[in-house]
Amino acid sequence: MPTQRASQPAQEPRWFEYTPMWMRRTALFTATFVLTIAAFMAPFDLFAGEGFTWIEVVALVLFGPLFIGISCWFCSALAGFFLLATRRGDFFKVEDIVGVSNQRTALLAVVRNEDVAAVYARLRAMDNALARKGLSSQFDFFVLSDTNKELVAAQEGIAAVNAAATGKSSFFYRRRSANIGRKSGNVADWVRNFGGAYEYMIVLDADSLMSAELLQALPTYMDARQDLGVLQTIPMGFGGDTLFSRHMQFGIRLYGRVASAGVAWWTGAEGLYWGHNAILRTRAFAETAGLPRLQGAPPFGGEILSHDVIESMFMRRAGWGVEMAPLLDGSFEQCPPTLVDEAIRDRRWCQGNLQHLGLMRAEGLGWLAKVQIAMAAMVYFAAPLWLAFLSAGIALRLEQGAPEPGEPWFSGRAEQLLELHWSIVLTVVMLFGPKIMGAFLILTRPEERRAFGGGYAVIAGLLGELVMSAVLAPMRMLFTCRAVAETVLGFDSGWNSQRRSAEAAPWTEAWRACWWHTAIGVFVLALAAPYSDLVIWTAPILFGLVFSVPLTVFTSSAQAGFMAARAGVFLTPEEVAPAAVLAADAGRADPAVTPEQAASYA
Repeated sequence: MPTQRASQPAQEPRWFEYTPMWMRRTALFTATFVLTIAAFMAPFDLFAGEGFTWIEVVALVLFGPLFIGISCWFCSALAGFFLLATRRGDFFKVEDIVGVSNQRTALLAVVRNEDVAAVYARLRAMDNALARKGLSSQFDFFVLSDTNKELVAAQEGIAAVNAAATGKSSFFYRRRSANIGRKSGNVADWVRNFGGAYEYMIVLDADSLMSAELLQALPTYMDARQDLGVLQTIPMGFGGDTLFSRHMQFGIRLYGRVASAGVAWWTGAEGLYWGHNAILRTRAFAETAGLPRLQGAPPFGGEILSHDVIESMFMRRAGWGVEMAPLLDGSFEQCPPTLVDEAIRDRRWCQGNLQHLGLMRAEGLGWLAKVQIAMAAMVYFAAPLWLAFLSAGIALRLEQGAPEPGEPWFSGRAEQLLELHWSIVLTVVMLFGPKIMGAFLILTRPEERRAFGGGYAVIAGLLGELVMSAVLAPMRMLFTCRAVAETVLGFDSGWNSQRRSAEAAPWTEAWRACWWHTAIGVFVLALAAPYSDLVIWTAPILFGLVFSVPLTVFTSSAQAGFMAARAGVFLTPEEVAPAAVLAADAGRADPAVTPEQAASYA
């Protein structure tokens, strides 16, 4: 697995496009541009009427790039909705893939200081599911550990001995003494030492779970598509207990297919690998995906954090296709249990996405890869742009002065804000549209509607998801602003394990994480208090900020999640009728060996 250069010539693609992708991409970007111009005209006409002030110019400059991102997201999802609603997409399902591959496949679970029992319970569930289908001999499990806590390492050793003794497939365990290259380095070490024995490898996160039907289908499909280097499934959330994780997994289930179908439609064989729940052609990965170290120190230099995206771009540069499979069921992962845990995860992703900007001048990656890098960075830059845009809007209102006593709140220049209704309506439609599209597809298909617990459950879940997303959006915005600021200022996120389950967040933890949200909310509320119209316009934002601490505690509650489920809110098919592989995850590995045996095995 040789280290690749950041810049090197691109090779001829192995894949053949039945429908020219340039037509789809032209349609997407044209629609994005048209919608952006349509939304831009309302504030432009309003401000131009009396001449532009410097604050208005700033607001318009910020509005453009913000709306481009929203428009592109909406147009992509709209394409996915149309394809799914008319069943015209060239997407395949698990049941469409027949036969069994005769190639050997390795399942790689990469762990670092994880809940050992939970990890092995999920692996054991997959092992048992494969055994029921008679596929145990074709799959080997590898647990690749970068754990640096000795107690956790001892638990891993015990669980490894137990799995090796009782597993139907073969189980292997390897713990590295030097965590060089983080997760990507761990996988690369496995490729160099063991990869030659396996045609394919399926990379798993510590919280990944995949059905036996999907595990059987993936190698079979890769056999038929010799042009593919990666096939990326779309993981759905499962196993969430807290209100926060349940709202996330319902939201992903609701609009994940619509969004991913749209992206798959216009990216084709130039999609992205997400680092887990995907099958890779081992030889292609070994020959083309060795990552270089970037010049300079972290956070922008050193080891590439979001390695999966760049690995897939390197494979595409070498001619291998990377495709997304939006309709392949049976792929699962866990959602963060609390808002704070989501913010910690996003901090690392933010650094990785911004780090990729250093590869924008790399030769051979192609224009689409560079557009994808810019779009991924914009996901995080959008937060400080939104904050600046909102600040400019508040400054515009303060500049007009407080209303006279007895003057209605809608008088004067404030009344002109109503002229922005077209832009506001369009923004709301595009932000919430993909979720409504997903709900529409479910409601109009009786089998899916029943799988989600019925029409009431779908509508209640949709409304609950929209409300929670709106309330939590200002808090997420500020967390992202902080992540961007820390990255730009040179603070490295480090490499820590994720908390994948939690009880209700203590008030002290919520206060430490969110006190500054509250302070900003109270400050803005004090500024807006003399302006009743400003209070009304900013109320959705101020509510989430002022009450950020109790909201963090409440949404992290498993009891609140349980009550939501009892009320039929945030139900998913995996809860209504759990598959065998999901039901098995409720168990826990029972290491029945001594620590001495574990040390000997390791």
